[in-house]
Amino acid sequence: MKTRSASWCLFLAVGTTLGAGAGMKAQTVSQATQERPDSEQQTLIRSVDGTNLYRAYCASCHGKDGKGHGPVAPALKATVPDLTTMARDNSEEFPVARVRRIIMGDGMVASHGSREMPVWGPIFHQVGADVDQGYVRLDNLVKYLESIQSIRLAHETEGKPSEENVLSGARLYKQLCAACHGNDLKGNGPAPYPFKDVPPDLTTLARRHGGTFPDAYVSHVLRNGVSMPAHGPAEMPIWGTDFIAGDRLDEAQATSRIASLSNYLKAHQAK
Repeated sequence: MKTRSASWCLFLAVGTTLGAGAGMKAQTVSQATQERPDSEQQTLIRSVDGTNLYRAYCASCHGKDGKGHGPVAPALKATVPDLTTMARDNSEEFPVARVRRIIMGDGMVASHGSREMPVWGPIFHQVGADVDQGYVRLDNLVKYLESIQSIRLAHETEGKPSEENVLSGARLYKQLCAACHGNDLKGNGPAPYPFKDVPPDLTTLARRHGGTFPDAYVSHVLRNGVSMPAHGPAEMPIWGTDFIAGDRLDEAQATSRIASLSNYLKAHQAK
């Protein structure tokens, strides 16, 4: 990621088939895409999971392990970079803003020849005709890339949950939810960019469910996000995926966090 030529190749997934069912309108593809055999082409996916997005769009060039040795890499003009060293090469800090800009294609122009990396940001917004989850895909892919950094893996202690993984419901709410729903849980908005809708009042969950706090429903939403609306983006982050892919928690730790956050919401229901 130190050189521009390396950044042009970030997340290259050549040969993407822009199927009619995906509602795609992109009119240009890279030279590498045009030359790739039809048998190796892949369709766009509706998933918002960072791991799935990486495997579908990036692994063909960067490899399943992110080290730049994917099956298409030898056919490319530029050397495919090792995505697991981005933090190490950036003073041990993952360059979130720069990675987001590269995925979105902001300001990335090839000096010579064709740009071999597709601009995935706009494509992520157009995958489904019924709902725009482009920002969710972007965030989850960036978090997945952060999770595979070699410097983070080297610092992990297996089998011993760190202090930051054992968080109270109050702390989780402040970190994850207060920005949209407010410190008082009432969702007075407006939500910060890129979210648009005024968030709901979380203190009325029990009132809106017959006077009983909907434990199963809340846990499901925290883990899987909200159901896709008929129109407009699904703006609730998928915290279950975040905890596992972004924070590298196991299933039990993620479940514990969800329970803590759900219990915090339950304790703050309006009387």
